[in-house]
Amino acid sequence: KVFLFDEPLSNLDAALRVATRIEIAQLKERMASSTMIYVTHDQVEAMTLATRIVVLNGGNIEQVGSPLDLYERPANVFVARFIGSPSMNIFKARVVETGAITGVEVEGGGHTRIEVPSQAGDQGAAVRVGVRSEDLVPTEAEEALYEGEVSMVEALGETTLLYFAPQEGEDPIIAKLPGIHRFRRGEKVRLAATPDKLHLFDEAGRSYLHR
Repeated sequence: KVFLFDEPLSNLDAALRVATRIEIAQLKERMASSTMIYVTHDQVEAMTLATRIVVLNGGNIEQVGSPLDLYERPANVFVARFIGSPSMNIFKARVVETGAITGVEVEGGGHTRIEVPSQAGDQGAAVRVGVRSEDLVPTEAEEALYEGEVSMVEALGETTLLYFAPQEGEDPIIAKLPGIHRFRRGEKVRLAATPDKLHLFDEAGRSYLHR
């Protein structure tokens, strides 16, 4: 009735790992009446095999939900950065406009609006803004989330990864652009994202949507 898997694919090479993951998914479909508990540190395995994910951190449950729930509505910064590759970009910011749409001023000069409600008492609060690498797009508009100098370009054909030098103590900012782009190292690029693709976390790292 119950099958327990403890990182069964961790010692396989990349190609065999993908093939075996597909086999396990097909096995799961054929055994619909059985329960499978699958432990993994690989978030791709979790996203593709699970119907329900429990994210653990230091023995504590951070969030429980379907793969897309965790991707689209992470409860906190830990879950936001754990789910998705590359990890979600996080910016320090301050609330400058409250209401159904929240306006924030990002540390370093960026300004954007987020499709997340806030209360009048949140005015001036220190927050963190999250945006996934694949949701960032280059822009020439005045209102941009981030402007930085490209430190490295990875041209993968189907996607182009732009890396920007991190601020002290922070992870690098990464933009994942579809297709081929001709950006060069040292080039200054302004990045933006639509308000519905941005996430808002309080200073403790909790999502405003889960308050």
